[in-house]
Amino acid sequence: MSDLPLPQFYAHSLIPLIPIFDDSLSLSSPEAQSTLAIALDNLYLIQRMLTSLGVFSENESVSEASNGQLLFMSIGWAIGTCEEKRNPGGMLERREALLKAEYAFQAFVELLRSYGILSPQEASEYSANNGAGLSNDPAKRREAKINQYKREKELREKINAVISRRKQAPAYASTPLSFLISLLPKPNSEVSTAQSTQSGDVNEDDMAEESRETIIDVLRLLHSLALSSMASMKMELDILSAAPPIDPSLGISQADSRQGERGEIDNTWRLDQLPTSLTRSSDLISSKGKVLRPFTILPSDSGVAQREKLKAGVFKQSWRLPTMTIDEYLDIERQRGNIITGGGQASYDKPTDSELLELDSEMDGTRHAEKQAEHKREKDEKWAQYTDDNPKGYGNTTNKG
Repeated sequence: MSDLPLPQFYAHSLIPLIPIFDDSLSLSSPEAQSTLAIALDNLYLIQRMLTSLGVFSENESVSEASNGQLLFMSIGWAIGTCEEKRNPGGMLERREALLKAEYAFQAFVELLRSYGILSPQEASEYSANNGAGLSNDPAKRREAKINQYKREKELREKINAVISRRKQAPAYASTPLSFLISLLPKPNSEVSTAQSTQSGDVNEDDMAEESRETIIDVLRLLHSLALSSMASMKMELDILSAAPPIDPSLGISQADSRQGERGEIDNTWRLDQLPTSLTRSSDLISSKGKVLRPFTILPSDSGVAQREKLKAGVFKQSWRLPTMTIDEYLDIERQRGNIITGGGQASYDKPTDSELLELDSEMDGTRHAEKQAEHKREKDEKWAQYTDDNPKGYGNTTNKG
């Protein structure tokens, strides 16, 4: 493919990435990683050729750039996305790939800003958030995500409508990568000839202007996706940076021994290696104060006895031991009113308040009896007045019941 023009070679390098970018091919498969490696070689070659040709200039604006220049501005996004999806296998290699992806995304965003392609709001998102794509304030972060989602949806619908109307969209998907490929010349010259024949009845100036607007919309969409990728990569880089270092010699020797014994039958127990007393403080707490593994702080003069005491106190009862007797618990519940008293034959035989009042009033010659008799008279008088005011059946005016 070295005899292809640069735009067609760019399209030829991007087409194999379609099943990877639309998640139809798993990144863990060897085929996907091999495709990414080949594509990265071609993309880095195209980037070096663009640099040697001086395609981009800091003194130019978007009005001075041609459609071809605008299309090649997406090379940074393509490289960054490929590096982000690459999985070399080791932790150090993964971190190196993420750093390359971050550098490619930053160069892509800075290029769009220098040419004035982005709106003022889009241009301020990257610098305002220190390249992370997200703010530290949860409310602002949520609002930024909502606005970003709305903008991406609007751009996708607009681009898809234009490309579908011109019959340039691939039949397999409507993804950002397919949008970009549809704007590039096809590696097959016959396809390009057929497309030019189909669009022969369209005004070439109008088509060029529409293509230019579509290319700018695609670049704005890729810019939004790049900010999201940079935010997720920043979190992954923080995790990888805080991970404890791995001893290469120890890891390789243990891996080799396991590889050699994999085919043999091993009936022995395999226990985890106990932590040694020579653990470094850097293995427990990172330089930024983040705890990397659990540990116990001991007194400065602690010896073997103190360590054994702590070791013996690891396994304890998994339930709460009682702190009060049952009688104390019942007394507290009774005071709170959670225990109902009474009932039974004793409650049935107990005289009511009216019966007690009548018995007290019959005790002649005492002041208490006179008081109770007066109380009984007032009660009977109130009851008689109530029955006079409310005769039996008085409330049932509709003869119901």
